[in-house]
Amino acid sequence: MINLLLLLTLLQTPVRSVSSSHVTVYRPLNVDGSIAKSYMSVLEQMYVTYSNRLQIGRNGRLKVRLCHDKYDFSGLTGADSIFSPLWKDGTLYIIAKDDISSPGYDKKLATGVIRGVLEPIRYNGAPQWLVYSVAVYESGEYKGLTPPPTENVMYFTDLEERMQSASSLTDLSDLLYYLGNTGRFLDMKFGVGSLMRLLHEFYQVTSFEGAVQSAFNVGVPQLERDWHQFLLNAAGQ
Repeated sequence: MINLLLLLTLLQTPVRSVSSSHVTVYRPLNVDGSIAKSYMSVLEQMYVTYSNRLQIGRNGRLKVRLCHDKYDFSGLTGADSIFSPLWKDGTLYIIAKDDISSPGYDKKLATGVIRGVLEPIRYNGAPQWLVYSVAVYESGEYKGLTPPPTENVMYFTDLEERMQSASSLTDLSDLLYYLGNTGRFLDMKFGVGSLMRLLHEFYQVTSFEGAVQSAFNVGVPQLERDWHQFLLNAAGQ
């Protein structure tokens, strides 16, 4: 039903598009074409940077839907505007801004782009929380956030649950902190290149448990215990 409603909304709203090598930006008529081109240029550069860095999705394409305002965004995504930019169902939804150079905005955009870059491994079994963790870690969007209580996350599946339940700016800030430090933990635990090694396990269809065992020769329960201790240390608890 949700996908049908989204389709009907798109059909009822005339859109124009502009494309580069890896990015296609769709805009409603009430978003200026020059703004769409600005986004296309910035997102194209990000896509090339992160797909080369992670060595995933280099031949892929990022689909972007610009929204005129928070009402347009919520109508298309079913989410509050505080979550823009939002990656959903293969599309990056963004409330269009006249000036996209404001401090910190590049990190928000980068998080969305990286989720698009990593989409191929999602199809092969990479859990959504892992993809989101890598995106937040690589973009740096989690840096400088206030540490939330670490007892709220004991298992990796807790991250998935918090992704589904976040409904406020505080929830979002806490989630970004958990996710970014999860990516940092995975990158630091087993040395340089360890995070990429785990991601590349998903070139083939596999489970998270299988990928962890193959990449790190450790079970998920032990990895979770080490991860939780890492969060405790990062928060100074």
